[in-house]
Amino acid sequence: MFRFSLRGILALHLAALVGCGPNRSQWMNSAAQEQAKSATETIGDAEGVRRQAGEAATVLTRLSAPWASNPPKGQQAAALQFVRDSAEISSGLRAIADSKTDAQFTNAVFAMCDPVRRQAAPRVGLVMIAFAGNIQSHPPANMSAEDQEQAFNYFSTFGQRMVAVPTRCDQAAGAMAEASAEEQKAEVEHSQNVSTAVNAAALVFAGTVLFATAVGAAAATRPPVQNNYYYGNTTVQ
Repeated sequence: MFRFSLRGILALHLAALVGCGPNRSQWMNSAAQEQAKSATETIGDAEGVRRQAGEAATVLTRLSAPWASNPPKGQQAAALQFVRDSAEISSGLRAIADSKTDAQFTNAVFAMCDPVRRQAAPRVGLVMIAFAGNIQSHPPANMSAEDQEQAFNYFSTFGQRMVAVPTRCDQAAGAMAEASAEEQKAEVEHSQNVSTAVNAAALVFAGTVLFATAVGAAAATRPPVQNNYYYGNTTVQ
């Protein structure tokens, strides 16, 4: 009975002092989701980002299709580069648009930082900005002033976001490195807490054992108690 109680006390002592250690997977997943949200919050919430990513993927596919089949004379190399870049960026945007869960959304956003897409995004962005400039300087005759302004704003904003992709990726990478360092620091602190708890528990256990031993020794040396019972004139010992 005493042994069970002692173990229970020590277990409670350790649990209260140490607690649960950090879960690295959960820690880093949470940090990644926060960075995905931070990178896209100027666009909107997750559903808004999905919708706009799908629209942008469609726009790039339609814009690059004529260049793939009939590149402008004297600009074949640049046109084919844009076609390749557009395909790469479109696939990344489509993955964001098709994501169903928070984890899929986060992975798709971070996939825009893959080396090939990271390099392609600014090139696509500059082309989009050039489109915006052409619409402003040479507006199509069949577009109203309102439509021209909307098209200019769309391609200008799209282009700026693409140009900013490497910077966003660097910011996310830095934040993830910081989160990793914080998690490792938390692990070290938890290990130190465990060591402290173990040492404290050892002292408690040793002190309790010494106390129990002393009590047992005292009980062993105590003279037996003699009880006398009287039944009339007869004494029973």
